[in-house]
Amino acid sequence: MENPISIFLSINNGEKTMQIPILPSEIDIPQTLMANETFSTVNGEIQLIGVSKVRKITITSFFPDNPYSFDKTGQAGFEGWGGQGAAAKKRVEELQRWIKRRIPIRLRIPYYDINMGVTIDNFTPKVKGGSGDIDYTLEMTEFVFPQLKVQKATGRVKPTVPKFEKYVPPPKEESKKSSNKGKPGKGYDSPQAKAVREQVKKLGLRISSAGRSAKRNKEIGGAKASAHLTDEAYDVVGNAKKLDELAAWGRKKGYFVLWRTKGHYDHVHIDWKKR
Repeated sequence: MENPISIFLSINNGEKTMQIPILPSEIDIPQTLMANETFSTVNGEIQLIGVSKVRKITITSFFPDNPYSFDKTGQAGFEGWGGQGAAAKKRVEELQRWIKRRIPIRLRIPYYDINMGVTIDNFTPKVKGGSGDIDYTLEMTEFVFPQLKVQKATGRVKPTVPKFEKYVPPPKEESKKSSNKGKPGKGYDSPQAKAVREQVKKLGLRISSAGRSAKRNKEIGGAKASAHLTDEAYDVVGNAKKLDELAAWGRKKGYFVLWRTKGHYDHVHIDWKKR
């Protein structure tokens, strides 16, 4: 039976995604620890509950430069990174580029419901003998995304932490009157778009991307005929099991769906563009 555990790293809201090809021999599931404090009083010791500490996780494995039957990305994923003679090196170089950008990275282990922002504290690749495979250790620390909220009554600044799974309404640009109003199936005012938004909300998911300019589409490597360019597509993120439900619903309703395929391991692409 195939191991159900998969590990994904992504950057900049799904701009680039990397699946860990070879699972580590063991994974320490990051647990929430509390910074509690103990004080001595005349009546003995008392303990106060503190705030939670950031979680840490370490992955030790290797990037394959040879095809293996236990590669979680499969033969297609291995070839997608250049195949033998290039795959291991390219994965290392990609991670090093992410680190240099100095922005948080998202870690997802769906089997354990782990979905959190992290920073890479240490990445140490080492050549593994003459096979071309590259051993590595990846040490990561949880990154909490702070957000400042001004209270109207007092004017005080209150830090809050957004929830990743919280549903967020469609971007403002979607609420505008569409120029394609008279053309069924196009634009975000169409019945198809409305049905997707209702299903996303029902499942507690979040729309992470909608319409794009040609410039933005080119920057992120989108398809030249992407439905995002014509306001006929959404990218949706959230709990992996709920994303499975959304993908199944979309295919049943006749939508074009991309999920659990290259570039779409951390979000569902769903569109209603005529082809």
